[in-house]
Amino acid sequence: MFEIKGKVALVTGGASGIGLDIVKRLLGEGAKGVSIADINQEIGKKVCNELQKKFGSNKVIFVKTDVSDKKSFEDAFQTTVEYFKNIDILVNNAGIFNDVNYDKEIDVNFKGVAHGITLGIQKFIPQYKSGSEGVIMNTASSTGTTIYPGAPIYGATKSAVVSLTMAFGDEVHYNRTKVRVVAVAPGLTTTNIFPNAGLMSVCLNEDFGQIFKEQIDSYKEQPAEIVGKNVMKIIKEKPSGTVWISEDGEDIFEYIPSRPTYKP
Repeated sequence: MFEIKGKVALVTGGASGIGLDIVKRLLGEGAKGVSIADINQEIGKKVCNELQKKFGSNKVIFVKTDVSDKKSFEDAFQTTVEYFKNIDILVNNAGIFNDVNYDKEIDVNFKGVAHGITLGIQKFIPQYKSGSEGVIMNTASSTGTTIYPGAPIYGATKSAVVSLTMAFGDEVHYNRTKVRVVAVAPGLTTTNIFPNAGLMSVCLNEDFGQIFKEQIDSYKEQPAEIVGKNVMKIIKEKPSGTVWISEDGEDIFEYIPSRPTYKP
């Protein structure tokens, strides 16, 4: 089992929602240090100050980070290493839902995760991990494991996260890097991913918004704390290349995609 105590983590989108709960849990389990990497500097600094008072001024830092910009993401890694002297865990959690502005959505949800994984595996974690193993934890979504006609582009970005996790997490990469790559796929969760203006403002148009609303109206919404708790379990226990669905406040279960049989 992977031991969180004494480890250093970088959490993107760590200033609110699922990311913030993950930050708190990592610190609560004895992490040596956590970097909160978030685009929102005002909230990020406020949260950082609060956590420093609770866990210690040397335990948590804030780094303003735009995950869609690879240089900005690399700077967050570098700042983490310079401050804490090592890095063991990357949580690729930053994400947005905005099918109307899908260029930005793809940049954050797909390119951001791709930047994090490649920087983590190819440069930082193998070199600066403090133990025998490092972990990259990606936040996907249930929209990436099933079909959501009302949010096709958002769902596609999260399907991409699932694919990235399985490919980079394959044993051929784990054996050479000793970095596990895993993912959580939350169902409907109480976060700030839906804007105050409502679904209609981020779906492609009113028809898509209504279709999405009808699909999720019957779903049970879970608190971010449930997902955070499940993320800790995945980080500690689950094999590289696996994706775990967390929905309805129930226990996680593994996502197993159907695999067609190809003729030789």
